[in-house]
Amino acid sequence: QGVEVQTDYVPLLNSLAVYGWQLTCVVPTPIVKTNREGNLSTKQIVFLQRPSLPQKAKKKESKVNNL
Repeated sequence: QGVEVQTDYVPLLNSLAVYGWQLTCVVPTPIVKTNREGNLSTKQIVFLQRPSLPQKAKKKESKVNNL
C-alpha cells in the first residue's frame, strides 16, 4: 500500500541482446536495503539464456601417406 516498484532491465537487456542473450526469469531475493533517502532496494537474480549457435560441420580431410 502506497509502495511503487520500479525496475529497469532495458539497458541490461539491450546491451546483451546484440550477443543473442534473452531474459528468461527474474527471481526476487529476501535481501532488502534502505538508502539515505529512505528508499528500499532489493536484490534479484536474473537468468539469461542464449540459443545454441549451429556449429559448422568440420570437413574430414583424408590424410594420404606418401611413402
